[in-house]
Parts: sequence; C-alpha cells; structure tokens
Amino acid sequence: MKKTLGYAFLLAGTISLPANAHVGYSSRNFGTFSDIHAISTVSDQATTGNYGWIDGTDSDFGDSHNLRAYRFTLDEPATVSLTFKQATSPVTDHHGNVSTSQLGLIPAFSLYQGLAHIAPQPADYDGANISLASRPGHTEGAFRALNDWSIGNDPGNLNGMSMPASLSFFRYIGHASDGTSFDSDGTLDHVVSKTFSNLAAGDYSVFVGGADYLAQNTANPDLMTRYGVTGTLVTGVVPEPETYAMLLAGLGLMGAIVKRRNGKALANNHTVF
Repeated sequence: MKKTLGYAFLLAGTISLPANAHVGYSSRNFGTFSDIHAISTVSDQATTGNYGWIDGTDSDFGDSHNLRAYRFTLDEPATVSLTFKQATSPVTDHHGNVSTSQLGLIPAFSLYQGLAHIAPQPADYDGANISLASRPGHTEGAFRALNDWSIGNDPGNLNGMSMPASLSFFRYIGHASDGTSFDSDGTLDHVVSKTFSNLAAGDYSVFVGGADYLAQNTANPDLMTRYGVTGTLVTGVVPEPETYAMLLAGLGLMGAIVKRRNGKALANNHTVF
C-alpha cells in the first residue's frame, strides 16, 4: 500500500503541485542571528498531507514534496528554540487559485546543518538523476528524518557557463514530534517545540511535515490536503521566570553572607579605649 502511494503521489504531485516539486526556502527564511535574544515567526505556510515527516523515519526514506523547508543562519554559536504549530493559512495552487488550508496538522520537524541549492543554482529535487544515484533504488524519496541525507539538482547554466549537477548535504542535528506515539512529545496538541543549545555558527535547514504515519494510506480522503503551519524561532532563549527567581534568591543569599562577614570583621577590628 505504501509503495503504491509513493508512486501515485509522485505522479499526482508532478501534475497538480509543480511549484512544490523542488526544495526551496521561499518566504521561509527565519533570518540571520547571534546569541542575542531575538524572535522570528514565519506564517501563512502549508504542507501537503499529514505524514511527510514521519515517512522519512522508515527504511525507504520519504518524499521531500510532502515537507516544507525553512532556513536560518547563525553568525556565532547560539542557543535556538524552534516551535511549529497548526494554523490556518492561505494556499495558492499553480493556477493562482487561493484556498484555505486545513487545521489538524500533527507537526514534526528535523534540524540539519546545511542548505539546499539556492538561486541562481538549479533547485534540488528527489527525481534528479544525481539524487536517484545517491540513494538505494527502493526508496520513495531522498528525505531522512533521523539521519544525515543528501539531495541533488540538474545541470544548469550561469552567465553562459555550464553548471554540473551536484548534491546538497544535510547533517542531522535533532528532531521533535507532536503526539503520543514513540519518541513524540507525549501530548497531541498540534504544537511541537525543541531547544538546541550551543549550535555552531553556519547555515541550517529545518524540514517540517506531518507525524501521522497512517495518514499516507491511499484510502485517506485527506491524502492530498494542505495543512497550515506557523513556525517560530527564538535565539538567545530568555530564562523562565522560575530561573530568574532562583537567580535573585541566590544573589540575595550572597548579599546576606557578605553583609554578615563584614559585620563580623568590624566587630573583631573594634578597639575599646
């Protein structure tokens, strides 16, 4: 059933969703950051189906058409917190028709160091010859949710010079998944978050999709449904109020100790005439 779905969806995606056929970050660049506290939110996005991320956790990989790629850049080591939640988003098809995405996304994401090819280089996609040659023949796509992976592009031309096809490499950093299944956050509330401490300076990609493995059944009426998602990135994560309270209590205790020691010193040094 899953194999049949993979080929059927690839064909359907090629016909009805050509704008999503290649990996890109259009309108999904959180920005460039240091470890100073900052917040960036990307809304009005949607992913096809409710299974794109979790499909990449099995042995035949996943199809990147069913995910949304985000990016950000760190110009110095930083702590980064990522949150993705279901949303209502406008969706524009390749005919220019605008509709409203559906709620119900069970969001999950993986964080990688590395970027896909960006303009003026040709974009990466699962069906490129170099992509197919770089992975086992039985796979449905290039995406791997829990491992390093690669995907490539076609040869291109830049200013009259030919550009050979090449691979983009993604080094797995970590992941987070909403829901109650194994390795998820334990609560099905259509929101998922994770904090990554001390990430190195460099470029990062985040691939977001659904975590409902059974949703890829060909009998699912929402197989091709677009599910809305909003993503938020926070750098230099601000401590929780409890952390501030503990810090202030610690400073107060240190002040009391210093005051007491100073009082004893004055008493010991006092001379009676």
